[in-house]
Amino acid sequence: MSNSLEQRVAQLEKNNRFYRICFAGSLLVVAGLVFMSFNNRVTAPDVIEAKAFHVVDDRGNVIVEINKEDGNGQLSTFTPAGKKLVSLFTSDGGGGGINTFDKSGDVIFKVTRTTEGGGYLALFNAGLQEIAELGVTDAESGYFRLNDRNGKKQVWMTYTKDGGGYLSLSKDDQEMFRLSTPSVGGRMGIYNSSNTRIAYMGTQDTKDGNITVWNSGGTRTGGVPN
Repeated sequence: MSNSLEQRVAQLEKNNRFYRICFAGSLLVVAGLVFMSFNNRVTAPDVIEAKAFHVVDDRGNVIVEINKEDGNGQLSTFTPAGKKLVSLFTSDGGGGGINTFDKSGDVIFKVTRTTEGGGYLALFNAGLQEIAELGVTDAESGYFRLNDRNGKKQVWMTYTKDGGGYLSLSKDDQEMFRLSTPSVGGRMGIYNSSNTRIAYMGTQDTKDGNITVWNSGGTRTGGVPN
């Protein structure tokens, strides 16, 4: 009886040692896996390169596109129906351009570079007519143009050849009023609808003042001095 009890105790001790060894081994394996996972952690790449990128909605419609156009990068956003909303591109003049569009895909706003150089900004109405324009002239001076609803010029502001300011008011692209500031002094001219100047007031090349009026046929009818 005593020998049997001793044998059973010895067997239990042996089993306990086995379980302890298994438990310790398991801990070592788990610790090793955790350590390896930290050392092999995946990080995001610094650069992703591709010919084009598309962002799509839940139905697969392209709503953002980044690709190459005419050798230059461009980015466009779209409605789910495929109408363009915003476009970042390279203009014919080689500068960056931004166009925005209405819900029908028609352009309503432009910012870009002119082919001669310098910036250009334009606004369009619902009828797709340009109603305002701001930019740089060939002589690298600024200009502003305001049009009527049909795109015909109403206001033109820029510079005179010798560097002064210039303002012109028109109707149906026909100039009616002109105000300028050449180097000798200010000048003002008024025109009728036949493009005939009928009144003038301003500084002469001698820097003397002058007021002159004409009839509709262009014949001088009076003035100061006579």
